[in-house]
Amino acid sequence: MQRLAEFIQESRTWSRAVRGTDLLRRVAYALRHHLDIDAGIFIYKRRFLRNHLGQLDTSVRVYESWGMAGHREQLESLVQTSKWCLGTPSFECSGVWEPIFALPHNWQHHFERSGIAHVGAWPVLDVDRVPIGAMVLGRRQGSVIHDEDVLSVCAEQVSLIVELLVERRKAEDYSRRDPLTGIFNRRGLLHFLPDVQADAKSSGAGIVVGVVDVNSFKRINDEYGHARGDDVLLDIASTLSDAIGQHGLAARFGGDEFVFLYSAPGVTAEQVRQEVIDRFQAKPYEVCVGCVFWIEEMDWPMCLDAADAHLYARKGYAEQRREHV
Repeated sequence: MQRLAEFIQESRTWSRAVRGTDLLRRVAYALRHHLDIDAGIFIYKRRFLRNHLGQLDTSVRVYESWGMAGHREQLESLVQTSKWCLGTPSFECSGVWEPIFALPHNWQHHFERSGIAHVGAWPVLDVDRVPIGAMVLGRRQGSVIHDEDVLSVCAEQVSLIVELLVERRKAEDYSRRDPLTGIFNRRGLLHFLPDVQADAKSSGAGIVVGVVDVNSFKRINDEYGHARGDDVLLDIASTLSDAIGQHGLAARFGGDEFVFLYSAPGVTAEQVRQEVIDRFQAKPYEVCVGCVFWIEEMDWPMCLDAADAHLYARKGYAEQRREHV
């Protein structure tokens, strides 16, 4: 009873987890140290994990493996052949201890190498009670303690906290996006800036920083109304995102000011500027674009200021040309 009381006390700290991996690490610790669970893994379908390119990762992963032969990547490669994860993926968990001979041969092998005699799986559920993961646990040779009810309660608590973390992740993503256009805002760009830098470094690519704004945007709002102005902003966000593609990210910093990062090997600032300008040639509005190549001697504020200065230099040049026409 003392160890059960310690487990319950430990479980009260799980809600402090800030990420799913942190939560599962805490749960694994409690299962090992307070319930004498000899081996275990968490199988979970990732949800709402969006990278700086806007891509969602919904793969099924293995987390917090302990007491089992084989590393995480090996176990992950076997997930689709388990009796708990059935391809869709849909998770099938009995919630009771079973002898390992009921498992597929390849999973039997991993548990046998670790001396595990009994295995049980408890479901991790989403808010609609749909299984989106499994808590797979193992016990060594000897009598099995009848603690299925305790482990069911444990899985329920994990499920609840996972859903709270998903909602937190959604709120974080929303806070990094411009509510009108749906692309990143300033906060979102700064959050994912290290990812763009890391990708560029690993691929040997350069980074071009660009600034875009609309010529005479106030006149568009005054003459055609703010609804028309919003349509222009939406079109800029869509066109700029298409121009950047998988080479970086675009953000709206406010008003009609857009900022983007473009990373590719051998790219120059002028090439990127011209590529972006070409995307707007047939639009019923005009934009101005300023770009600079990010060099090591420049920090982010310096680089953004340089791109902004380049934009206004180009804007002044365009206005001079119009005056002479």
